[in-house]
Amino acid sequence: MLRHLKVKPADFWTDTKQLREAAAAAGTYVNPENSYMINLLKYIEEKKIEPLSNSDLRNYGRMVTLYQGLPDFFLRTKRLVQEQYQGENITLEHYIISAGLRQMIEGSSLNVEGAIDGIFASEFLEHQGIIRWPCRTVGSTEKTRYLFEINKGVNVEPGNDVNYHMPAEKRRIPFENMIYVGDGFTDIPCMSLTLKQNGESLGVYDPSRSQAHPEAQKLLRDGRISNLVQADYRENGAASQAIMQLIAKAAERIIHQRRSA
Repeated sequence: MLRHLKVKPADFWTDTKQLREAAAAAGTYVNPENSYMINLLKYIEEKKIEPLSNSDLRNYGRMVTLYQGLPDFFLRTKRLVQEQYQGENITLEHYIISAGLRQMIEGSSLNVEGAIDGIFASEFLEHQGIIRWPCRTVGSTEKTRYLFEINKGVNVEPGNDVNYHMPAEKRRIPFENMIYVGDGFTDIPCMSLTLKQNGESLGVYDPSRSQAHPEAQKLLRDGRISNLVQADYRENGAASQAIMQLIAKAAERIIHQRRSA
């Protein structure tokens, strides 16, 4: 998007860093997610880029390059679970929790019909056809909130409040039935939470990025993830096979628990 708007990405991120540093010098902390969103609005205000609407962001989302095998992976795994566990009342849901922009994710080819069951990401409030204010920012800590929303079913039953106490047996999706897949440091709290709650946490890395594997290896050494694979979601790809094994493991455990009750 930045290149299309005639902005060098390196310049934008340098300005974003300087915005945070200037705020810190004045005694105000601005988190990374707010800072890049504020800087984007600042670029519009200073006429460095043309005004943007949420519709524009959705259109730019079409430019997003996906890992190999996506979005077919989402549809294929749902179909396989449906076929392999007919009559067991087991379904598979996919959620995206991102520090990126919801409108761009919605506009990307990830969001084909039936693939994604929910998107939790940062977004702007629009006024008179132009994005004006950040209205939701999703960072590393905020990501855990949405795991709890999924856990308690707040996303499908909005009358529930994520902060209210809910007995474990009444929660829609137990943590032990979750598989969290992440590729960066903003995923660490969710990875740790999922593992501590007896779910599965999988790290993936982009082999085309030189620092991706060393960064992911550190997550493995630190016990943040239980496995590490290349982000290839094609049918025989490492990520696809690893996740399918975890799905089968969870499904068999659910069936065993039901039959033992």
